[in-house]
Amino acid sequence: MKFKKFNKKFLKSRNFVVCVLVFMLVVVCTVNYQFSKQHMLETSSDLQEYEEMLLSENENVDVDQEQVKETANENLDANADSEEITVVDSNKNEAEEKVKETTANITKEMASKENMQKDTYFIDIKMNREKERGALIEELDSIVKNQGASEKAIEEASNMKLNLVKFREAELNIENLLTAKGFENPVAYVSENGASVVVDREKLNKDDVAKIFDVVYNQTKLPFEDIKIMEYKR
Repeated sequence: MKFKKFNKKFLKSRNFVVCVLVFMLVVVCTVNYQFSKQHMLETSSDLQEYEEMLLSENENVDVDQEQVKETANENLDANADSEEITVVDSNKNEAEEKVKETTANITKEMASKENMQKDTYFIDIKMNREKERGALIEELDSIVKNQGASEKAIEEASNMKLNLVKFREAELNIENLLTAKGFENPVAYVSENGASVVVDREKLNKDDVAKIFDVVYNQTKLPFEDIKIMEYKR
């Protein structure tokens, strides 16, 4: 009897413990579920914030790409400006070529035997000289007045124009001085690298040549080897 009573007590005690354990397990599971649920909600919220952050960064990337595009366009504009300066510098080079061409044309016309057969030779040469110079000055003016021209191109074109003024003054002085020394209808052409003079004489002696050299040198300071003296031979 005692054993049965003890056994019943033990079973009752064991059942009680099992119930307690089951109850505790249910509580733990419930708490764990709630915790997991809350954690999932927090995780979901964090994930949403993370996605929003990525979206924001993507928007920033788009902005940066737009900035890159703008920068690229600015670089293209800068390149376009460089190409325009290059063209201006090219025009300056063309002006230099025009100076050489002008010199070659005038000296060729002055030395032409065909032209010397004309009674209007001296008038024609002076008119042609002014015509060639006028075209050259117009080209230099186009560079000086070009708002897109580089400072260097403008400066060099301006210097060329100043030189033309000096050359014209030297030509006029040479012609007047030679006329005063008895040479009729002298015509002179002066450039940076040389000077050419024709006088209305079919034959020049050494004294005549020396006088002409002296006048031209005093006005131009060019070495004698760069001074060309020609007789007017009909």
